[in-house]
Amino acid sequence: MANLTITTGSPALDRSISRTGRNWRVLLCRTRTGQFLILFAFALLIRAPAFGEWNFDIDEQFYALVGQRLLAGDTLYLDIWDRKPPALYLTYSLLSLVSRSFLFYHLAATISAALGAYGIVRIARRLTGVGAAIMAALAYLAMLNRFGGATGQAPVWFNTLMIFAAWSIVTRLDRLRSGRIDPVLAAGVASAGLAIAFKQSAAIECGFFGIWIAAWLLRSGISPSKGLGQVLLLAALGALPMAATFAWYWHIGHFPELWHALVDSNFHRLYADPHERFMRLAALIGLLGMPLVFAGLGWAALDRTERRNCEVLFLVAWSFVALIAIASFPNIFPHYALPILAPLCILSAIFFERRDIGRLAFAAVVLVNLAYAGSFDLVSRYKAHRATPAFVNYVRSETPHDRLFVWGFPSYLYSLLDIRPPSPLAFPPHLFEGAESGVSAIDEVAEVRRIIAQRPETVVVQRPIVAEPKNLPNVDRVEAYLRTCNRVRYFTIYDHNGPQIQAVYSRCGGN
Repeated sequence: MANLTITTGSPALDRSISRTGRNWRVLLCRTRTGQFLILFAFALLIRAPAFGEWNFDIDEQFYALVGQRLLAGDTLYLDIWDRKPPALYLTYSLLSLVSRSFLFYHLAATISAALGAYGIVRIARRLTGVGAAIMAALAYLAMLNRFGGATGQAPVWFNTLMIFAAWSIVTRLDRLRSGRIDPVLAAGVASAGLAIAFKQSAAIECGFFGIWIAAWLLRSGISPSKGLGQVLLLAALGALPMAATFAWYWHIGHFPELWHALVDSNFHRLYADPHERFMRLAALIGLLGMPLVFAGLGWAALDRTERRNCEVLFLVAWSFVALIAIASFPNIFPHYALPILAPLCILSAIFFERRDIGRLAFAAVVLVNLAYAGSFDLVSRYKAHRATPAFVNYVRSETPHDRLFVWGFPSYLYSLLDIRPPSPLAFPPHLFEGAESGVSAIDEVAEVRRIIAQRPETVVVQRPIVAEPKNLPNVDRVEAYLRTCNRVRYFTIYDHNGPQIQAVYSRCGGN
């Protein structure tokens, strides 16, 4: 198709309009502010349909609940329990100081995603032109939506920290080669350490970053004592967030509870059998097929120079380590793939730079991932926004004495109704999943017995309960209590997977 050219009839005015258009393109694509604005606008566009949905993701709503409970004075791992490190929950606490609206949480997560995408541009620009670098970042944002990062999942926050750490290493290779470190590299290492305080699995990639830095320093030709001193300094910076966490819990006398939550509980949980785990991993790798292929094609097509070889070797190794990290998880879920997206997209930028098939590849990545992203299911998102207010209002009207028990997934109901959860095990699957039996060091069977003894007036039950195996003693006890309820009403609400049925049992236990 021929280019369409519109003229005004005045050559001078036509030239002025042409220059203005070029200037705007330069401003948006060639300036760092313009690049970030492009990425932020795209992130807003593709994430906006889910904005404000508190039930979109079962994990995110629990993070928000915990963050708000910490502000109310609860102590993490004692008054409210989970197995993730504290930085994730403290992030939601800080956000809640400004607003408890999920619209605000989602805007903050969008800014984090856009900052991570901008970091991808800064790294990819060392290998490609600005256009291909921006395409890589846009592909990253689209794949965040596909793999469970459309709102405030943990990797949406710590990916940005890891991307900054990777940028600090890639841009300091010459200094490392000569045995020098600088404040930027130190900040990158500290950023990687903070990522571990969001989720323990980030430690695998951080370990690779540390080994890479140490290898370059120790082979640079400087004295072994100086090299070792620099390595130890950087290691101390990386360990600082978690070291401070352990020191604080030791100080308040609850180090054993912290250790059990962050370490022991992860080994005691029942995980998928090897066959199911292998099938899940194979399916996840299949979903990553396009970025894996395009990253490989980009690596193969790269013009070789010494600098580029070193940088690309780092990115390839980072991708490989991130893939090993996914494979090492005892359970496999789609959002576990989020950390590998950054290095794959950066490598894919080299392939995207091709004006023919590269541009088509970029378009395919974006369109396919958005087509299968729950956040871009506009019909479901419209229904979700309309369905949840009636559900929440009904639960509120049926719970005048604030004795609520959520037996399903929407744990954020406790926050919406300003009700303290009846147990430290406020994430409902910790009570009804058989895989969680005996994991938290809190007797979940005794907890359900105690909750039922308090005669909750309203019990919210998801139908069916999604768990295999189930904690049968708890399931049987709750089902027996539900037979004492005088009213039940069913609601259809929506999460990122689609519709779910919530049964609201009320006027229970003689209330």
